Parts: sequence; C-alpha cells; structure tokens
Amino acid sequence: MSSSWHYYDKDLSNYEQKLDAIEYEGLAKDPSKRKRVSYSFFTVDETEGPITPERVNSLLARIGPPFGYGVLTPLPLPEFPSLPTRPSAPIPAAPPEGLRSIFAKPSPPDRSGFSPAVLEKEARLIAKAENKRHEFEKKSSAIKHQLDEVQLRCEADDLNAVRFMMNLSHARHPLPTAMQLPISFDFDQSSGVLLCSITVPDFALLQIVKRRGKSYDTAPVAPRERKTLNETVLYSLCIRAAFLAAQCNIRNWFDTIAVNASQKWVDRATGAPKQGIIASVQGPSREFMALRMDQIDPKMCFRHFKGISTPTVEDVASVRPIFSFNKDDSRIVQNRDVDSEMNVEANIAAMPWEDFEHLVRQLFEWEFGGKGVEVKVFRLSRDHGVDAVMYDPDPLRGGKYVLQAKRYTRTVDVAAVRDLYGTVINEGANRGILVTTSGFGPDSLEFVKDKPLTLIDGPFLIEMLRRHGRNYKIDLDEARRLNKATE
Repeated sequence: MSSSWHYYDKDLSNYEQKLDAIEYEGLAKDPSKRKRVSYSFFTVDETEGPITPERVNSLLARIGPPFGYGVLTPLPLPEFPSLPTRPSAPIPAAPPEGLRSIFAKPSPPDRSGFSPAVLEKEARLIAKAENKRHEFEKKSSAIKHQLDEVQLRCEADDLNAVRFMMNLSHARHPLPTAMQLPISFDFDQSSGVLLCSITVPDFALLQIVKRRGKSYDTAPVAPRERKTLNETVLYSLCIRAAFLAAQCNIRNWFDTIAVNASQKWVDRATGAPKQGIIASVQGPSREFMALRMDQIDPKMCFRHFKGISTPTVEDVASVRPIFSFNKDDSRIVQNRDVDSEMNVEANIAAMPWEDFEHLVRQLFEWEFGGKGVEVKVFRLSRDHGVDAVMYDPDPLRGGKYVLQAKRYTRTVDVAAVRDLYGTVINEGANRGILVTTSGFGPDSLEFVKDKPLTLIDGPFLIEMLRRHGRNYKIDLDEARRLNKATE
C-alpha cells in the first residue's frame, strides 16, 4: 500500500513500466528478444548469463515436458503486475465551487499530494491492462486454433505437420543463445528413417567461463576442462535432437532416428574455412524415447548408440555420416545468372521459359538467401512437376519447398494448381509455390484455401522484383504477338 497519494502516483508510473514490458509470443519464445524486467522504479534488460560448466552439464537434465502433442498448445499468458493499492488516506474533499469572498481564508495546501489527475491515471491504466489482457487472450485463441489444425493433420499422417511439431518441440526446449542454430528434418519413408540435421557451434568461438572463487568475476575454463565440456556439448546436442524427435513419433511415422551434426570451423593448419559433419548417431526411435534425460551421461549414451564423431574437438575433422539424405537430386542443374544479361525494362512474359525459371530462382535467392535458404533449379523436363526446390534451415519454418514457374500469357488453369499439390505430397515438401507472369482464376484461389500452397501472380511478381531493384515489366499482349511471330 502506498503511504500517500504522492507515492501512489509514483507507484502507478512504475506499474505502467511493468505493464509495457509484458510481451506474449504465444507459439515459442523468441531467443533474439531480451526480456525486460522491472525493479522498483527502473526497468532493465535481463541477460541469460554466460555459459558455465554447470549449464553445459545440465543440457540434457533440464529437458522436460511438454513433448509430442503437448507442445501443440499456446504458451500460457504472462503474469500481469498487480495494480498498486491506494493509500489509506481518504480522498480530500474538493473545494467549494462558486465565488469566494475576499475576506475568506485561503484553502490550506493539500499535504497528501492528491490530485484528480492521479485517479484519471489509475482509470487509464486499469483500462490499458484489460485491453492488453484481451489482446493476449485473442492471440492465444487464434494460435490454439492453428495448433489444433496441426494436430488433426498429424493424425492424418501429414508429414509436413509432423515436421512442424518437431520444430516447435525444439523451439519450446530452448538452448543457450550460442547453441541455438538451425535444425532440419527429412523423412526417408522407404526405409522408415528420420534424419535430424543439426548445427553445432564452432568450439573455438564458444565461450565457457567459471567464477573466480566467491567473486562474481569470471574467467575462461582451463584447456583440459574446456575440451571435456566441448565434447559434452557435441554429444548432448545429438542426443537431445534424437530424444525430442522420438517424443513426437506418436503414430510411428518412422522406426529409426539418425542425427548428423555439422559445423563450420577454421582449419588451424591452413587458416581456410571448412564445413562438414563432425558427429553422427543412429538408433531405434523407441530406444531414444525411453531415455531418462536427467540420469544419462551424454558421452556414454552417444557410445551406447555407436555414434561416430571427430577424433578430437580441439582439431576438428569431418566424419562420414552413418545415414545421409540425398539433397543432390539428379534432376538439379547448375544455376545461371540470367538477370545480369537482361535489359533494364525487359518484358519477362516474353523471355524464354528456361530463362524465366532461372530468374524465379534468382528472385527467391534475393528474397531469402540471407537466411540460409538454398535454391536449386531442376532439370528442364515437363514430367516431374518441379522447376526449383528451396531448402530452408530455419528451426520453425524450415524444410523443403517446391517452386513452379509458369511463363504464361493466359490465366493459369486450376489443373496446374492441382498438379502442384500432388507434387508437394510426392516430394515430401512443406509447401508449394506457383509463380506466373499471368494470373489465377477463382477456381484456383478456392482450391488453395486449405492447402500448403502459395500463388504468386504477375503483379505481385513485379512487386517482388522491384523490392530488389529490378524494373522488369509484364506485357502480355506484346508477349502474345511475339509468340505468334515465332510460331
């Protein structure tokens, strides 16, 4: 309780700071955002603290529920601060209205610090808190509806939904920021294997420190301890990936789980940057699911599953993975830079269709390449239904996307959109994207409403190109005339 109206006004200001610091992410906590915490009359950014031996050794022990379908629920709403309690002193009576005699004594100053503005501020903050709570509840309800849809798709054996659930499970069990690196999942349905491809931090750059005695000062751990801790990080991240994936294997979508851990490092002999798989482990899904994470030793567990790893974490070397997923599809052809050869205002509706497919590939590289997305063009044949494929390593939205490019001068028929949906299923992709120089009819727009498909028509294609400084145009009439002239 505030001791006076003067301090109550200050308490309300502090309450508003706490209220403004509350955020609700709903699906998973964003590790890039710093949490703001209020103490008395000031608000600060909360840091996660350094990576210590204790944090490294508890990477597995700290993993707990929710698992599987349990992650398909929104995060709980954040706790709201309590409105300060009014002071016990009564609200001073308002001075009488009307004319005051010149002989009347002036009103004594209000020593309680009360002002009507304090009550107005209180009412405003009560309304502000209710509005924010309602906003969070609305967001939570919308996310719940989306996650319920994901669960229904999982129960219908939609592997894209299963992949989403596994990505979300990893996001719901956060790691220290330096270890929050891309993870992706690929299904080999013919062999019943799930491949988890994870990235581990460069051990030379990973800072692990410990306190100096009883002080709060820290110092790097000794070289021998550092080697042991880096090994623990490597083995823990591999076992963690397999365990969380196994917990999502509710309908036995796969029998075996393989984990490949890749890393980027600098060769100490030559100074050249290198990249490769430095650890690989594989085992039955049911055995990974049964692990008691708070009891196991990461290194012993890794050896139990006969995992292989770099001979030493001090001088890293690549290993041959136990299981690998073939991204080097024989249909993939070498990328070409068609953009550099085009006129500034070229009519892309009239360009050769092979060049158009490469231009679309370049556009998606400009759009997403900075996020680690790979875009590959497929061999130019009309039977496989894929013109390009994107591999996205992002832990939440990541996976495989198929692109089709249609350099058309007439409306794209709904049959082409249906074919794309079939291709998405056959390729085991997360989503299909159809790009055209023309447009789509109402049947196509209706067909994609509840499916993992995105349609990009001519006007939106031009808008995307202009975002990247390209002023190409689409003139369908000119393209039709040129097509007739060449027939």
